[in-house]
Amino acid sequence: MKSQVKKRNQLFTSILLPGFAFFVSANALAITFDWKGYFRANHNYVRNYQMGSGAPENTDVTAASGEFIRSEGAKSASFTSFFAKLKPSILVNDNVIIHSEWNLGDPVLNFFGRGVDLDQDNNPVSTRKGELTMEAARLWLDVHTDFGLLQVGRAPMNWGLGVIFNKGDGVHDRFQSTSDTIRIVSKFGHFSIIPIYSKVAMGKNIAGAQDPSGTVLDGSDDVTDFGVGIKYHNEERELEAGLLLYKRDAKDQQDTFLFPHNANRDSENLADSNGSNGLSLRLLDLYARKTWSRLTVGAEIPIYTGEVGDVNNVESRNSYKATGFAGEVTMNFNRWKHMLKFGSAPGQNAVTTGDRGKEYGAMYFHRNYKLGQILFNYKLGGFGSNNPDIFKSRNDDNNNGGSLRSPYDSAISNAKYIMLGTENQGENWSWSLGLVYALASESAQKGKDFYIHRLREYSAEPAVEDQGENLGLELDLGAGYKWDENIHFGADFGVFFPGDYYEFDNKLSQANPADPVMSVTFTAGIVF
Repeated sequence: MKSQVKKRNQLFTSILLPGFAFFVSANALAITFDWKGYFRANHNYVRNYQMGSGAPENTDVTAASGEFIRSEGAKSASFTSFFAKLKPSILVNDNVIIHSEWNLGDPVLNFFGRGVDLDQDNNPVSTRKGELTMEAARLWLDVHTDFGLLQVGRAPMNWGLGVIFNKGDGVHDRFQSTSDTIRIVSKFGHFSIIPIYSKVAMGKNIAGAQDPSGTVLDGSDDVTDFGVGIKYHNEERELEAGLLLYKRDAKDQQDTFLFPHNANRDSENLADSNGSNGLSLRLLDLYARKTWSRLTVGAEIPIYTGEVGDVNNVESRNSYKATGFAGEVTMNFNRWKHMLKFGSAPGQNAVTTGDRGKEYGAMYFHRNYKLGQILFNYKLGGFGSNNPDIFKSRNDDNNNGGSLRSPYDSAISNAKYIMLGTENQGENWSWSLGLVYALASESAQKGKDFYIHRLREYSAEPAVEDQGENLGLELDLGAGYKWDENIHFGADFGVFFPGDYYEFDNKLSQANPADPVMSVTFTAGIVF
């Protein structure tokens, strides 16, 4: 009897209810639904993610990156993931559209292998899984008015080449710039003016900030953005350029994760900390892109000034100045596409122990702005971690467990880089070849505190010797097959030859040889 009721409920849920909703929307309310989205799958194999070892056996030695615990022999990792994104939109009328994006699984880690079943933990061969996470990642309203396009809600943010703000709409993109915003795009001929107001966080209190001791202070502790963008876009001349002025303010009571003050980022619950956590950032972002027949040239220059949290641990905010550069050159032929990328993301210089000063200068490009398969893609130090799923065991009332560090959180930072690439695109098959070479903008100096850019913190001890600046050389090969307009498959191979930057070891007085890292990735994507 229960089985029959369950089947009737499933029939109603899967057929009758959607059909009724469609009938009501299409006839009674005259609303049109537009469905888009994609599904992706990938398998990754990374060999020697610790970059080998020259350390004595059974001796833990931390490399300059602060993440690599060298051990005898090459360590390998293999992992698979699936992810889907739904993009339903409601076309209310010709002038009003409601957009949304829904993630099925985590966009970075995805969902394969995630979700320990708690109900059947007494069954050693249980195949039941926990619920698949589904969340609304974006939801915003587009209104076409007489004075321009009005956007309200949690909307994508993109600018220039995607060096700082990158909407990440590609099938295999894992990181997106999204903003809770109210903005207007007003066009005047070839020019567009875009005033922007955004709220990053409301803080712990809407009216009156509160310090860790519980004392209510004046003002609020939210994080707010203000900005204005000016764009020039001439389709006939194939010329595009823009200038973005952007400001972010955050009070000291607000926790900031990029520049924390005495905060433990590995903790599930970051403890409040007395100190200078706030931000007062100003960003001037310039970009231009021009096409001449087959040749396209683009560049973006982000310039930061202002104040950040107390990175240097001097009991006050640190002054922040950083200027980055990214250039791109593309040559397009009938089947061939040749690419050149080059640029610089500054790092934080070594500082005198006990007298670090108040200046900070490292810049991080958007994680979705990638160059190759390994060096600026995988966060190799995040591979070795504890149990990736937090679950409550019978003997653990505190719900303790491990948490997986993302293997993809590597951003271009502290680097001067160049990438050469070529791609041959046939009717079904495609082939690609890429070469990446990079130097560190800043490296450790003997007797000084050096900054670990991947961990965003200083070393525990001063450097025992000078560090090299060569990050290394990477070679990438790829092949793709397009089944039809909606389905594609890919295979990518990469090998990274670490430079002397990674041979530096702060616990040995000699170089610690770094061996090559190899990766193989298989991908599949469906766009609908």
